[in-house]
Amino acid sequence: MTKRFITPEVLFANRFSETKPRPCWDAAVICFRDPTGSRAMVAGLGGVPLGYNVFWGIYETPDHPRVYVADVAGRKVGIITDCIWGTAQATILVEELAEIGVPFVLGFGAAGSFDPALPKGTQLVACSAPATDGASKQYGHGPFVPDPELLSLAQNAEPAVVATVDAVYRETPELVAEWRAIGAQVVNMESAPFYAAATTCGIRALWLGQVSDMLLDEWHGWHYDRQDMTQATIANIHHILGRLPERA
Repeated sequence: MTKRFITPEVLFANRFSETKPRPCWDAAVICFRDPTGSRAMVAGLGGVPLGYNVFWGIYETPDHPRVYVADVAGRKVGIITDCIWGTAQATILVEELAEIGVPFVLGFGAAGSFDPALPKGTQLVACSAPATDGASKQYGHGPFVPDPELLSLAQNAEPAVVATVDAVYRETPELVAEWRAIGAQVVNMESAPFYAAATTCGIRALWLGQVSDMLLDEWHGWHYDRQDMTQATIANIHHILGRLPERA
């Protein structure tokens, strides 16, 4: 096995105690969304604050909980909120979830579409994610794919090939053309590293979301009411959590 200087095991060595036990979850949801979308997920799953720090860079305060726990169909589900910083954050969280023994993880996000057939509000499930970012290439060449059994549970969502970008302010028509040339239809900041880390760490993963904006001749932004579309994604995730396979 390749030596790594920093591992989740090392970082977790002194993090838990009798009063702050290591979480024991059947699944987790990472909210790659802002506070509004994240709080909608917490409300939709009936989450309650965990109340103490678990993950690197996800810091709890009494006024701003970041990690929640919900009971969904008799299973304990962790919910990690406000994870909007893309590739590095996605890989860190997946690796740490693997370290605490979580077998399933669902990503809850949004994506910009450059395919006219996938307009704003379209429900998406990431069926493939090429290695177009820096972080996912640390895990392999790609493209990276979800767990097939979880993918088969996704309802009312269009399968999409998702490019991943590190520098959101550097999306250009030339870059979009490169993504189109390899078959991508939408772009976000996390799908490839999310799947790449999950595959490497042995977690069964699936990303679901919605089209939030369009990158066509010009940018058609996300400044519109997304509440109904967010609720549709939450319903998809709730459906999958209620039908998870048994642990391997």
